[in-house]
Amino acid sequence: MASTFIIGRSGNQPFKITADSVSNEHARVTIDNNGVWTLEDLDSPNGTYIRNASGEFNQVYKKIISEDTVIRLGRGGHHGCIFTGHQLISTPGDYSYEFRNLKKALARQQADEAMMQAKSERNGWISKCSGMAAIAICALLGSIDGINIDPNTRYILIASAPIIVGLLFRNDKAAMAQLRQKRQKLIVCPKCGRPLSEFDVENMICPSCKAR
Repeated sequence: MASTFIIGRSGNQPFKITADSVSNEHARVTIDNNGVWTLEDLDSPNGTYIRNASGEFNQVYKKIISEDTVIRLGRGGHHGCIFTGHQLISTPGDYSYEFRNLKKALARQQADEAMMQAKSERNGWISKCSGMAAIAICALLGSIDGINIDPNTRYILIASAPIIVGLLFRNDKAAMAQLRQKRQKLIVCPKCGRPLSEFDVENMICPSCKAR
């Protein structure tokens, strides 16, 4: 059966919204007879947003979504309202569905971080070994009869070899930092939006707002 929810401070959604940047009738979610969810902004002054795979919120005006989509009405923080589509069809105050999804998301995040850590360690080891090998080769070339390399050129080759190899096989700390930032944006309480620890997710409870 088709359903329509007008979401806002005066909307018919099954949970209360009091955030000051949310309009009385801010957005509409329609679920048609085929189970297709559509989110539409109702010309709200502060906008309607959905969270992407990187944890960033993108403004939308009309968009096909799912019950797992994380929606934000209005500005960020306590000025706006963040909820999943599932909250429109679930028992008010029950976040068990969202916490089960958080467990899956955390497992994927941990796998990505472990893979990046292994790659980083491998590249660091290759960089060190290759750098030493490059220095040895440069030194050897300078000592072979018939190969004339002046001392200045040999010094430049030896000094630059580890730098060049290091650039080719660099320890990508920036990528690991980005993954950790992504975790801070994705592994958050489905009610208050605060970052959750692995312990919190495993126990399916937010220590701040007690959502569970």
